[in-house]
Amino acid sequence: MKHDYSYGIIPLRYLHDKWEVFLVQHHAGHWAFPKGHAEKDETPSETAERELIEETGLTVVRYITQIPFEETYFFTHQHERIHKKVFYFVAIVQGDFKLQELEIKNGQWLSFSDAFKTVTFSQAKSLCQKVQDLL
Repeated sequence: MKHDYSYGIIPLRYLHDKWEVFLVQHHAGHWAFPKGHAEKDETPSETAERELIEETGLTVVRYITQIPFEETYFFTHQHERIHKKVFYFVAIVQGDFKLQELEIKNGQWLSFSDAFKTVTFSQAKSLCQKVQDLL
């Protein structure tokens, strides 16, 4: 079994007296948080910030917590079983969103209740709840 690691940001903003979270839609159709693989000598938070900028054009203003939330799942790719771990940092972000069209089909700011309904996978729903509880 192969192990795979990714790092991402759960992007937040506080607008009109409520928290919103930014989700991206991948070309495969699923909605999730921006994430990606580390490049040589990058720290987890550097990877997460770079992927956020590349995929959305948004930048981190401030981390809500320094300890990332972890998402773990298994999948099969080209007949190989993969154990995937994704570490998400929760952060307030800023900027105008500009999609990386090669990887990302769409993106949008949503309330937590709408994000909970929109994210595709159950672990992402759980992360939405954890972040909302944190705030």
